[in-house]
Amino acid sequence: MAYYLTWFLLACIYAPVFYDLYLVRWESIDYTHAYFILPFSLYLSWQKKQQLHEAYAQFKPRASDAAGLVVALAGLLLFIFGWRQGYLFISSLSLIPVLWGVIRYMFGAKVLRILTFPLLYLFMLVPPPLSVLDALTIPMRYGASWATAGILGIAGYPVERSGLLLNMQGHEIFLGAPCSGFRSLITMIALALVYVYTRKGSFQKKSILVLSVIPFALFGNCVRVITLCLITFYAGKEAAEGFFHYFSGVVIFIIMIGCMMVLEYLLDRPLTKGSAA
Repeated sequence: MAYYLTWFLLACIYAPVFYDLYLVRWESIDYTHAYFILPFSLYLSWQKKQQLHEAYAQFKPRASDAAGLVVALAGLLLFIFGWRQGYLFISSLSLIPVLWGVIRYMFGAKVLRILTFPLLYLFMLVPPPLSVLDALTIPMRYGASWATAGILGIAGYPVERSGLLLNMQGHEIFLGAPCSGFRSLITMIALALVYVYTRKGSFQKKSILVLSVIPFALFGNCVRVITLCLITFYAGKEAAEGFFHYFSGVVIFIIMIGCMMVLEYLLDRPLTKGSAA
């Protein structure tokens, strides 16, 4: 009964945080992948239910488990500070140490070890501070602008670049926040983490797959921006800002997933040949 009461109280405490995240914060900073992080984390935990049951059956409370209570209380203090000061980043971040401490104290280290990835995965739902977000996305936007102008110039198109503004014979294309590629990058990282977690393979292979998301996402975003520029040049700004503006993101996203699957195939290929030999 105490377990259910604990989870109920935690749900009540963090309900206002998730209310703000779902209704305001994630949408305002284009962090929409975060909507799926908590369901994914719960699903990954549920998949381990048999291992969790076996680990909990062997649980014998020890003095060292009291460290979980200390961590949980520290997390709650962090939550109170963040909530009172209006720092949504801190109040949402506090969920991770609170859950870590509660699980360690109530269920033991073995259960906590099994749930390590689902817990750490919750970092992906924490919205970064706006200053950090700007520090990441602004250089990415300038990089996309520079690369797009360079590639179109090499291809013979009349393009002039002035910061984040591209001019193609009177057609002006401004690279706003969505053109930074941050959304596709962070979404791909979130999916890649789940993908490699559920796949068998060495740590080296999984690390390569996750790190490959960065060049794939940046390349995909560059292709998307170039395509939008070409549509603006040939068909006008209205055509580029219409349906294609949103549909192109889906297409590039599918291409990036395909690139990662091809990379995994190439990484597995030498192992397959070696096994056959």
